[in-house]
Amino acid sequence: MKKNLCIAMMMAIPMLWGCSQEAKQAEAPTPATMPPVEQAMDTAKEATEAVAAQARKTTGAAEEKVEKQVAPVEEKVAATAAKLTITVESVAIDNKNGKVVLPHKKHAEAYGCPVCHGDKKPGPQKLGKDAAHALCQGCHKETKRGPTDCNQCHQKKAKSTEGC
Repeated sequence: MKKNLCIAMMMAIPMLWGCSQEAKQAEAPTPATMPPVEQAMDTAKEATEAVAAQARKTTGAAEEKVEKQVAPVEEKVAATAAKLTITVESVAIDNKNGKVVLPHKKHAEAYGCPVCHGDKKPGPQKLGKDAAHALCQGCHKETKRGPTDCNQCHQKKAKSTEGC
């Protein structure tokens, strides 16, 4: 009887094992039901393009908003800059022959910036001796106004802010 039971068990085990393998194979998808790699790549490409299009749309909208906010500010800055003039009362130029005090505001109002500054943007400028003498003395002699002698402009101690 033990012999018969052993034989029955020996026959039942392979049969049960084989049935369980068939059930596992039935659960796994067959290669025919899996989507092809190309189809999966196309789906991924479409999704990527959709995200990129949405990003471009969002970026464009953000750029438009920024442009609408920046334009009025730029207009205000330009309007303010057009009204802005910096006037310096006087300029003191130190040199070995004595300080030269130039009444800048008076000269700017009378002659304008280009007379002294030329095409350059008005601001501090470096003049050498020859250039300063040609510009200042030349103008004073031509207009027959202002000092032309050395000690009239070059003052060891500046007597006033009016200078030459």
